[in-house]
Order: sequence, then structure tokens, then C-alpha cells
Amino acid sequence: MIQDSIIWMKEFLKEPNKKIIDNIKNNKEPMIEYKQLKEFYNILKEKDIKVITFFDEEYPEKLRRIYNSPLVLYIKGNVKLLKEKSIGIVGSRKCTAYGKNIAFSFSEILSKKYVIISGMAYGIDSFAHKGAIKNKTIAVLGSGVDIPYPAFNRSLYNEILENNGCIISEYAPGTPAQSFRFPERNRIIVGLSSSIIVIEAAKKSGSLITARLAIESGIDVYAIPGDITKKSSEGTNNLIYNGAIPIISKTHLKELFNLENTNNIDIQNPLDFKIIEAITNNFNTFEKIIYYTSEKSSIILQRLTMLTLEGIIIENNGIYYYKGG
Repeated sequence: MIQDSIIWMKEFLKEPNKKIIDNIKNNKEPMIEYKQLKEFYNILKEKDIKVITFFDEEYPEKLRRIYNSPLVLYIKGNVKLLKEKSIGIVGSRKCTAYGKNIAFSFSEILSKKYVIISGMAYGIDSFAHKGAIKNKTIAVLGSGVDIPYPAFNRSLYNEILENNGCIISEYAPGTPAQSFRFPERNRIIVGLSSSIIVIEAAKKSGSLITARLAIESGIDVYAIPGDITKKSSEGTNNLIYNGAIPIISKTHLKELFNLENTNNIDIQNPLDFKIIEAITNNFNTFEKIIYYTSEKSSIILQRLTMLTLEGIIIENNGIYYYKGG
């Protein structure tokens, strides 16, 4: 069985991908200790982990287009998501509130049509998953699929699975996260995605490696413009300068990705009405809106970002105005 041979060569003999592929193509079967292999499969079964190898029908065709395609995928959750149209969202671990809000709101919109893929890291990755969690999201790990990394994101890991999402890795169960595995992980994010969106990235960051891999694979790269005085914007602004497609608003996002361009702000959300009420009653600065609504600043900032991107309100020199919607 080809799957047995691939797993034995990869996980037990530790052969490189190229050698494994050559052996399979040349019908060179390894001597397999089936007792050991069965124990390995039992571990997968106990942990509810599915395994797909390169030559299996379930293997996502789009992953074959990347350099050094993963020969084995370990999967928890909804494996069907791997073959749906997907968009990768990546960015800085040390992101700003602006970046978090953009990641959450953009992934929330896009996930109504696309699967959102990210790496479950701190910062932008986490908020991209959170925005899409009620719809469709895939987390690609740089550790074994049974090891939530970072540990802080264990609750996010569980929430993705509870909401019919998917967690994948090319590493065997029990494999710890190590720095060299994250660039390797990034190529899988690229391979599964039809486009990559970068939201905040420093001048030298893993997100820019992902963007470069996407460009080399012929995948469109989009970037969110940022404050030119912030280090977290240097990478994204440079991407735009060098040809990445900027996304300047929610309306623009919907146009670029062929989504219905309607003001679909959650009218059921009483806080949005209260914010608009505050603005129309001349409580029209950030501090005044917090005072009027008696809500946490982080929540108000998120809602103001959403309302601004929807074109419901506008901001000028720290003053908010109700535009309507």
C-alpha cells in the first residue's frame, strides 16, 4: 500500500521528500515493520487524527503546485474544507488594535464565501481565525496537529474544531513547534490559498516570507496600507510599493473578491445603534463615545473600525460623523 510506504519512509526512516517520491515512482518499496506502523496508526485513531498522503484521492490538488509539497497531511476536523476555495490571511504577531480589527472584520466577510486559512499564531493569525470561526477556517500548524501552538491558543484550537473547522500539519503527532518549522508551514498556507492577504508586517517577518512564496507560486498578494510611522506597517507598505494590491476599505474588499457589496452591518447589534446615537448627540470623539456607551475601549474601537469600513460613519481629525447606511 502506497500510504504505508510513504508514512514509513517519512516518519520512521526520516527520508527526504524527493527520495520518497523517487522510490514510489520507481516501485522501490521499503521493508516495513508493520507492528510499529500499526501502533502509529492506533495513536492516530485514539487522537481522532486523519492522515492523507500525496497520492491519495483526498489530497488537495492545489497543494501539488507548490515546491516541496507535503507528502503527508495530518488532519483534525472537517477535511472537506481542504478542497474548497480559500484565502490566506497572515500578519504580525505584535500587531496593533487596528490590525486586529481589520483581520477580524475582513475574515468575517470573506468567510461567507471562502475558507480562511492562517497559522494560529498570536496576533493577526488568531484574529483572522476568530473572524471566520462561525463560517469556515483552517489552521496550519508548525507542530504536530495534536499540539496547540502557542499553548495560549488552546481555546481557539478547540473552538475551531467545535465549529466544523479544520486543523492540519505535515508533522507527525507529538512533534514540538520549532522556529524552522514555521517557514515550512507557510508554504502550505500558500499552497491551499487562491490569494494571500497581509495585514501588518514588520520589514523582516515570516508574513513577508509567505508573501514571497505566494508571488513565486503565481498567487495574488494583497496588503492593507498602514501608518507610515509604525514598524508594523513597514512590511505591508513595502509590499504595496513593490506591486501588491492594496485593500483600502470593506467596499473595496468586496469588489476585489466578488462579494455582494451591501451595507450588512449587524443591525441587531444594539451597541452599533448606541454608538451612532452618541455621535449624532455630539458625543463624537473616541473618549466621549466610551463615556456615552459605558463600554470597554477595545470593544468600541472594534465597532468603530467596522462602522467606518462599512461607510456608516467617517472619522476626520479624531471626530466621528454619522454618514448613514
